[in-house]
Amino acid sequence: MLIVVIVITSMIGYTVYNSKTNPVELRVFVASSLTHVVKDMTTQFEEEHNVKLIINTDSSSALYTQIISGTPVDVFMSADQKWTNQLQTNDPGLLNGQYKNFTTNSLQIILAPGNPANITSLADLTKPNVKLVLAAPTVPVGTYSNNTIWKIDSTWGNPNSIQYVTTGIYKNFNTSIYQNVVSYENSVEQIVGKVSLGIGTADAGIVFVSDALYNTNICASVSFIEIPLEVNTKGTYGIGVVGSTEHPEIAQKFMNYWLSEAGKELLIKYGFNS
Repeated sequence: MLIVVIVITSMIGYTVYNSKTNPVELRVFVASSLTHVVKDMTTQFEEEHNVKLIINTDSSSALYTQIISGTPVDVFMSADQKWTNQLQTNDPGLLNGQYKNFTTNSLQIILAPGNPANITSLADLTKPNVKLVLAAPTVPVGTYSNNTIWKIDSTWGNPNSIQYVTTGIYKNFNTSIYQNVVSYENSVEQIVGKVSLGIGTADAGIVFVSDALYNTNICASVSFIEIPLEVNTKGTYGIGVVGSTEHPEIAQKFMNYWLSEAGKELLIKYGFNS
């Protein structure tokens, strides 16, 4: 004799619980030159740590101003260690000592599509009618560009320098090149954007090596000229956990990633540590 037992389970009052808690929101202020490399690691980091990264990109100086004015932020990634140092020394408590220098970057010349101004050397940047765009002096890439321009003037353009170029093509380089500047931009991305338009707005600009590599990898129509090491300027990047963060543990993990071997390898992939 076969006995069939039917068990009816009532679903009344049954609640489904998500096994994973809602992700923590981590607010990260990122210098514009780091935009693409941070984007590369975002999804993996979010999944591994159950976190949602809220990324705010701008020039380092603009991000610094936002931080000291009280804008909520957990981690600051600056294209110039000056700004992380300043948060620690001039604004006590904002970083609570949790900051490091984590990578470097140097400069290259970006040329408009087709190179209509026929720029083949750094000396050509001073030719009449060349339209040059630079970053504002308060922006890290602007500071580094100014340093490099002065180096060229004082080494290749100085008759008293052992590296003086005897043809004289770099003499008064500092004065001549600034006569060709048509605009000062607030971020390196704006420089890339203005030069890459290819509509005669700009013939050339000075950007980071990381920007040059990224645009080369995506087959952008712009081209680049390297700046020799002897006159180039290497910028040091800083990262810090902001003292007011409500999520110090996960903020520290984010910072530690960029100090780890995985973080260093990703930075190199995108042209940093140059």
